[in-house]
Amino acid sequence: MEFRNPAYNASGSIDCEINHPDYGWIPHTIPADENPDLQAAAIAAGVAPYVAPTIDPAVALAAERAAMVCSPMQGILTLGETEWAKVVAYRDTQAAWAEKVVIDSALDWRRTSQNIAFFQYLLGYTDAQVDDLFRAAMQVTV
Repeated sequence: MEFRNPAYNASGSIDCEINHPDYGWIPHTIPADENPDLQAAAIAAGVAPYVAPTIDPAVALAAERAAMVCSPMQGILTLGETEWAKVVAYRDTQAAWAEKVVIDSALDWRRTSQNIAFFQYLLGYTDAQVDDLFRAAMQVTV
């Protein structure tokens, strides 16, 4: 069997093209635990190592933030009494009716929401501090 362009993939199998008698060159994957003769031939031909795709750190951070969700209880326990007291003081003295509803009734806290952006501003937190807060809050078991 003729093959070309062998390269390891993320699962340890070998991706290549085989010369099919009817269809010509077609993509094929040699499973890591099957067809040892074909695997040996691909390795002898100089199979290319697997190269993980490069992910833009900004894209990875945006994806991580989109997945950051915690309950208000997790967030409050992670914030601590002093920081939560600042939010409560704002609610009691300055917040509009809609803001009070959000503070008192949110079913979850989403890192990418406008409400969290406002809390970040209110508390004077950096983006990194809010990220760390969510990472910690999501670990709290309630």
